[in-house]
Amino acid sequence: MEKRSSISGQLAVITGAASGIGEAVVNRFVSEGARIALFDKDKYKGENFSNKLLSSGADVRFFECDVTQEGSVDHAFDSVLNSFGPVQILINCAGGFFQNPPLESVELEHWEEILSLNLRSVYLCSKKAIVSMKKSNYGRIVNVSSQTAREGLTETSLPYGAAKAGVLGFTRRLSAELASNGITVNAVAPGVVLSPRVAKLHKDRLPKLMSEIPMNRAGGAEEIADGIWYLSTPGSSYITGVTLDINGGRYMT
Repeated sequence: MEKRSSISGQLAVITGAASGIGEAVVNRFVSEGARIALFDKDKYKGENFSNKLLSSGADVRFFECDVTQEGSVDHAFDSVLNSFGPVQILINCAGGFFQNPPLESVELEHWEEILSLNLRSVYLCSKKAIVSMKKSNYGRIVNVSSQTAREGLTETSLPYGAAKAGVLGFTRRLSAELASNGITVNAVAPGVVLSPRVAKLHKDRLPKLMSEIPMNRAGGAEEIADGIWYLSTPGSSYITGVTLDINGGRYMT
């Protein structure tokens, strides 16, 4: 009997796969024997990461994809289906923000850019992934949100917070729609993960940020990947529409 924790042999599409949490998820899934379609806009990073994994014997392929653009997403998923087979798992990791101005300084172009990267991408990729999932009556979708969707943290940008809150609403609504198809849809909401981007953005506030976390430390991308892995396994079959908060105790539901 197959282990309830096994994703060995399953095909996972992971967006934002060449860095940060996405990269950690790829490594976790590779260690579990999953086949991986890496989606990333950065061709250089994506190909280098993919080649490194291939050299270690992993079953991975890189697909250059701008997840904010419907044509790019359609092309990438069609390429996956034609060359790699049907998708069982989708991990929507792509996202982020680059500046944190007050509302009166947020230009419409910037607002739309951040919502596209963090929310529109989840819609576009989920829409394509469920086509093959419905055919097999099985699937796992995990969307990466953020603690800022729970608390409205001023350390993160306003459009980012709005987009990540939207991800949670999208997750709940889609989970209800797909429950009868054997497809679960869940989210994770990471707290402070000490990536190079976070360290740069908050270099003067890191001691205060750490003091607000009961565990007195930031999380690691690998710890977020562990939670995503569990929600992607057959053993999570009765869990859908939930948000797993991974934040060292800073926010508790």
